[in-house]
Amino acid sequence: MGNIPIKPLVDSIKTHGPKVGKFVKDNWQVLGTGITLATKAGKKINDHNNNKKESKQKQGKIPYRKVRFIQYKTEILHDLGNKKRSELFQYKLEVSQFIQQINNEEQNEVILKKPLHTKRVSDWNEILIQIEDKMKTKDYQEYLMIYNNPTHKSPYFEGFDVHLDKFNTLVNKENTQLLYKFLQLNTGRSIEEIKRDFA
Repeated sequence: MGNIPIKPLVDSIKTHGPKVGKFVKDNWQVLGTGITLATKAGKKINDHNNNKKESKQKQGKIPYRKVRFIQYKTEILHDLGNKKRSELFQYKLEVSQFIQQINNEEQNEVILKKPLHTKRVSDWNEILIQIEDKMKTKDYQEYLMIYNNPTHKSPYFEGFDVHLDKFNTLVNKENTQLLYKFLQLNTGRSIEEIKRDFA
């Protein structure tokens, strides 16, 4: 990389700097109005671009998977804590299916697109990991709440009654080893952590 000549730049600032300063001082009201107009124009351009993007989505010009990716990044991942297990499970299945679709496309297309497919799979895997981790965390939390209060009704497990029945059966049998293995398998927690919380 070559050296940038500093002397001409300094000379230019010395020559034109005072003139520019005087111009700004004399015309500050006009310049302020121009900045305001430029800001409004920028906002209108931004609104136009957003409307154009929405109309493309409605017309089906943007692929469904790309639209869903944007929804996951902007809406769904931010609200995972408020979802029931059935909703989280549905998201997990959908994301897994998208990953499978991309892998199938990679096998059917030319090698040149492999980096693009690899990036897409990586992006979707990041989302899948977050969903699975949230499921495990919420499962563990709900199991712990039910263990400490057997009358607790969990709206989170709605539709997954078999999991709750199996858990309650293990708690009632008082077979701690089977209970710990069940929790480890379903929540991914360590046995030490489970023993500490479910003592």
